[in-house]
Amino acid sequence: MAASLKGLSPELRKYLRVNKLPDIYEALLTGLAVMCPDDPLQFILDKLLHLREHGLEELQWDMFIEEWMRPYQRIISESNLDFIFNYEEWLIPTPEMYATAYGHYNTKLKEMCFCSWMQYFLHCKRKSELMNAKVAMASRHHAHRMLRVHIHIWKAWVKYRKGRQAMSFQKVQHVFYVSIGRIMFEAWHKHTLEARKQREYFERLERGENMEDEDLFGQGTGEARDSVSMLPKKIAVQIFSYVDLADLANCSCVCRSWKVIVQAGMLWSRMNFYEVRKRVTDKVASRLLYKARPYLIHLNLRDCQHLKRQTFVSVSECRNIQDLNLSGCLGLDDETLKLMAKGCKILLYLNISHTNLTDASLRAVAKYCMNLQYMSLAFCGKFSDRGLLYLATGKCAKKLEYLDLSGCLQVTPQGFQNLANGCTNLTSLILDEFPTLLDESVMIMTEKCHKIHTVSFLGSPLLTDESFKHLAQLKQMRVLKVDGNHRISDLSMKMMGKLCPDLQHVYLADCQRLTDSTLKSFASCRNLTVLNIADCVRISDAGVRHLVDGPCSAKLRELNLTNCIRVGDMAMVNIHKRCHSLTYLNVNYCEHISEAGIELLGLTHSLVSLDISGCNCGDQGLSALGNNTRLRDVCLSECMNITDLGLQKFAQQCHEIQRLDLSHCMQLTDGAIKNLAFCCRMLTVLNLAGCKLVTDLSIQYLSGVCHYLTQLDISGCVLITDKALKYLRKGCKKLRTLTMLYCKGINKHAAQKITRHIETVEYNYDDVPAFYGY
Repeated sequence: MAASLKGLSPELRKYLRVNKLPDIYEALLTGLAVMCPDDPLQFILDKLLHLREHGLEELQWDMFIEEWMRPYQRIISESNLDFIFNYEEWLIPTPEMYATAYGHYNTKLKEMCFCSWMQYFLHCKRKSELMNAKVAMASRHHAHRMLRVHIHIWKAWVKYRKGRQAMSFQKVQHVFYVSIGRIMFEAWHKHTLEARKQREYFERLERGENMEDEDLFGQGTGEARDSVSMLPKKIAVQIFSYVDLADLANCSCVCRSWKVIVQAGMLWSRMNFYEVRKRVTDKVASRLLYKARPYLIHLNLRDCQHLKRQTFVSVSECRNIQDLNLSGCLGLDDETLKLMAKGCKILLYLNISHTNLTDASLRAVAKYCMNLQYMSLAFCGKFSDRGLLYLATGKCAKKLEYLDLSGCLQVTPQGFQNLANGCTNLTSLILDEFPTLLDESVMIMTEKCHKIHTVSFLGSPLLTDESFKHLAQLKQMRVLKVDGNHRISDLSMKMMGKLCPDLQHVYLADCQRLTDSTLKSFASCRNLTVLNIADCVRISDAGVRHLVDGPCSAKLRELNLTNCIRVGDMAMVNIHKRCHSLTYLNVNYCEHISEAGIELLGLTHSLVSLDISGCNCGDQGLSALGNNTRLRDVCLSECMNITDLGLQKFAQQCHEIQRLDLSHCMQLTDGAIKNLAFCCRMLTVLNLAGCKLVTDLSIQYLSGVCHYLTQLDISGCVLITDKALKYLRKGCKKLRTLTMLYCKGINKHAAQKITRHIETVEYNYDDVPAFYGY
């Protein structure tokens, strides 16, 4: 059959395909092979009739097999059908097929070769990487080995060096200890000699020996050494920075090395003529300003009333001045200030208080001082609201932060309106001694100047609660100062304490309407450090308790309860328990504070300054105060019960006391002053006014030991004579202020003679006033 179908035409082949004769053949042959009928011919006829009736649409290769006998795979493959019907002629390769087959074979061969080459290359690469890794590991091992060797060598060297250093340290330490021991021994020996001399001095005084013509206050060592020149220049310059201008000029004449030190620019960056204001002249000031003009930054000409135009012209040539104080310079006028404003264009701080300047000066300042931040016009009575308008519209208006208009009574609400419109960045406003100041002016400033955090209304009695309510709305208030105002009440202070939690400094002296509620409202101010409620007579122990029970007690450093007559011992108990940072306390004339309360203050070891004038303090309380060795400033004025015994116990414990007020302690005698002088040698300020039992012997004790004394008040000491002044002149070389009012034992000639040695002397020959209580 195959041989007969090889020559079929393409049309006949197509006919066989279209009529599915190969499929019919496959279905019949598969059915015969599986079913194996007894009559194959009849089986074939029946199936053909079935195909004729149902058509070829459902023709399948296994349709003539029973369901249960159907195989899973074809029995006759397609290749066998193609061979039977001679379809392989379609697959006879052509030249193109040969070319395609060759190309495919060549490609596969190249791919196989490339894959083989790639595998070989990767194998070599892995081998090379493994070798490199081994080489790197070997190198690291060698480096670590060498490092270990060098570390062992270095450790041995360090051990050797440490041994040498330890040996050197022991030698240096031995030398150091020997030197320290020698210094301590020399200091101890010197101190012992001084103590022996002082003891002998006091013993000779007690024996009543005449010592007026002898040098009783020590002799020189015979050595002449310039220790300052041997110091590093930076330290020497720092030492000379504490010297005033007159002494600085004298120091430059001592020797060449001092002259070189005095010429340091740092010493001439700040010049203060206030201390020599009474004797400075235009010639001297001009010469110094010319010398210091490249370095000068801070210049103080306060109260230099003898200076005229020549000095101010020299000031205008100092281009680097940033801080200029011309307060009280009566020779200053509008023209010279305009000249200085033109020359000193980088001014930051300008003080022209207590001068006769007018609106023209303010116009010049506003025009030329573009960086001005601080300005004081206190008690300048000749400028007007127009001058403030010039200032508010000038180039410095937006940078001005501090303004002092104290005592400028000519300023009206319109002037404050001009100021508020331009100077919106003001943070500090000082309006002290302003008895005509009204709420309207304060409200005008608070409406526009929202950055104000410091205000001072000392001596402004017409302000009411409305002003402080508007200030409280600013919420960033830090400093509030008011005194002598009988119109403000607890209502405004409650609002201030509630809305201004950042308050740090509160001064409310002599505000009679304030009660304990005010202190209770300030208790929540966590940053409160200074509180002054002097002469607020309605304040009691309950108010102090509310205050210290609040968060403010942790940072409270200064508390003034002067003349708060309702404050007693319970307030001292609460202060002792809660105020652990308190350094300054003033409770003078608080009559309800007894010795028990004062003893608690002695146990408050944070206190440095204490004023208990007029309190019920006796020897027991004063002795208890001595337990606080940190005390440096103590005022015991009018403590009538204090005797020599109490002061002796106090002095033996508080060796570092520097300022002591014993005025009107009438029971004190020379014995108390002797113990005070021997124990408290660091005294700088001492007040013995009204101590009627003190004699020349006390002054002799003080002048022999207290060489640091700068201020002394012996007013009303009627037993002191001219001899005391001689002792002071010899022993107290640093004394600057001496007050001796109502001293009938000192004649006028001796008082005039002492003025050549002491800068400030107050003296009169009047009778002792009746209030001294003699």
